[in-house]
Amino acid sequence: MVLRQLEYLSALARERHFGRAAAACHVTQPALSVAIRKLETELGVELVRRGRGYDELTPPGERLLQWARQTLASADGLLAEASRLSGELSGRLRLGVIPTALPAVAEITAPLLQDYPSLDLEIRSFSSQEIAGQLESFAIDAGITYLDNEPIGSMVGLPLYRERYVYLTAGGGREKRLRWAALDGASLCLLTPEMQNRRIVDAALRRSGASARARIESNSITALLSYARAGWSSVVSETWLNLYGVPPGMRAIPLVEPDVAPTIGIVSRDTELQPPAVGALLERADRLVLA
Repeated sequence: MVLRQLEYLSALARERHFGRAAAACHVTQPALSVAIRKLETELGVELVRRGRGYDELTPPGERLLQWARQTLASADGLLAEASRLSGELSGRLRLGVIPTALPAVAEITAPLLQDYPSLDLEIRSFSSQEIAGQLESFAIDAGITYLDNEPIGSMVGLPLYRERYVYLTAGGGREKRLRWAALDGASLCLLTPEMQNRRIVDAALRRSGASARARIESNSITALLSYARAGWSSVVSETWLNLYGVPPGMRAIPLVEPDVAPTIGIVSRDTELQPPAVGALLERADRLVLA
C-alpha cells in the first residue's frame, strides 16, 4: 500500500466519478481503477460499488476512507513541518468557509500568505455543518464558521469578529435602525434553510414576533445579491457589504431588538499534532482586529 493509492481513493470519494477523480490526480482512468483494485486486494475488502461509472463507497470503504484521509493529512503535516523546520513553510492549507465569511477570508489569510510565499491556499464554501464533517474526516485542515449558536463538536475555535445584520431594501423611509419586528409580512430573498445564517435570521424573526416570507432562497451569496441589485429585499451581513457595497437604489438599515451578533472564528481539530499551516494561520489571525 502506498500513499498514492490512498490519494486515489480520497479523490474518488470526493469527485464521485472515476474519470473526474483520475483527472484530479493527473492520471488515466484505467491507472486509477487498477490502483484502487490493488488497494482492495491488499486490504482484503471491497471499497467501491462499481456500476457503469461509480456508484458509491461500500460501508467498509467509507470507514477506511476516514483512515486514508487521516493518513494523508499526517503525511502532509510531516512534510510541512519539515519544511517549516528548514526555514520555509510550504504545502497547501485547505480551508472550509461559510458563505457569509467569504468576503472576509482574504483579510484573514493575507498575513499568512505574505509571510510564507511557498504556501498555497485552497478555499471551499461549505455550510457550518459541512465544515464540522469535513474537519472530522480530514478533508479540510481548518474552517471559518460560527462559534456559537450550534455545537462545533470536538474542535477548538479562535474568535475573529461578530456578524451583524442589515435589512437591504429599495423601500423609502429614513430610519437609521430597524427592529426585526418591522419585517413582519415582508417578502425576502434569503439563504437556504441548511445554512446557519438562515437559521439565525429565522430565530431573530421568531424572537421579535415577526413572520416573513422567504420568496427567494439560494445557497449562493452572489445569487442573493443579484436579486438585491434588482430591487428585492433581503437580510444580509455587514461583512457582505464591506466587499460588495450597497447596490444602487438600495438602503442598508441595521437591524436591532433583538441584538443579533453571532461570533465568526477559525475552527480546527483539537489535537497536539496541528498542521503547521493551521498553527501559523491561528498565530497571525490572533493578532487581527476585525469589526
